[in-house]
Amino acid sequence: MAEDARPVWVLGGGGVAGIAWEVGILAGLADEGVTVAPAAVLIGTSSGAVVGAQIASGTPLAELFERQRRGVAHETSAALGFLDLLRLARAQLFTRGPEQAARRLGQLALASRIDDPSRQRRIAEARLPDHTWKDADLRIVVVDTESGVSRIITRHDGVPLPDAVAASCAMPISAAPVTIEGRRYMDGGMRSTLNLDLAPGNGPVIALAPSTAAIGPWARIGKQRAALGEGRRVEILLRDPASKRAQGTSVMDRSVVPALVAAARDQGRREASRVAAALSTSSDS
Repeated sequence: MAEDARPVWVLGGGGVAGIAWEVGILAGLADEGVTVAPAAVLIGTSSGAVVGAQIASGTPLAELFERQRRGVAHETSAALGFLDLLRLARAQLFTRGPEQAARRLGQLALASRIDDPSRQRRIAEARLPDHTWKDADLRIVVVDTESGVSRIITRHDGVPLPDAVAASCAMPISAAPVTIEGRRYMDGGMRSTLNLDLAPGNGPVIALAPSTAAIGPWARIGKQRAALGEGRRVEILLRDPASKRAQGTSVMDRSVVPALVAAARDQGRREASRVAAALSTSSDS
């Protein structure tokens, strides 16, 4: 298969609930024989970085599913309060592009006093079945808190995997930025919760989007889909009504994880035929 025609799996952000939903979707797809090919590209943002690293580790999806079904006591259930959400929203007002918005959000991240700055790293370690990079083409999106520039971290960069994952999940105000090579990085979702437009090549794209929130017009899923071109096969999976009901109102509520991962598995089974059809477009490349 030509490198530029490889399938790309884009795994978006969505908190603790996002991890459960994406694992459930992938488990349901696997039940129907639809799996992530070893040659595929994995692009993970925030919770998607966690799931991407879990898949890349080679851990069977059945095991990843059971880890979620049993509950995730290592996760925090602390959600941002109304005033914090208002601060995040105000930082994004009247911004003209992703880097300007990210710089403002980065200022909030750097100014926030976090009681336990190492917590983010410990949670990342607990989320990952393996702390080392494997041969899979895993790409983790992070954002520089000072410049607002996004960065894609891969196994070739020499960055410890838990640090890359922790940085991609470091939501401003709720988690401390992660220092990598002298720079401080925050949640890749501060560019876009999905980062669909970062899908390389011209192969089919399967995007799992547990959240449709957009920092600005450049981050809207429709705009990012358009950036990939009309002729490219792209399938975007969103939460179905059952998954939304199972999740409830908070993406950080760990108590909903067992029910949510089960609902998402059922959804994945129902979505399998269209995902398989999309992936088949690269089979003859």
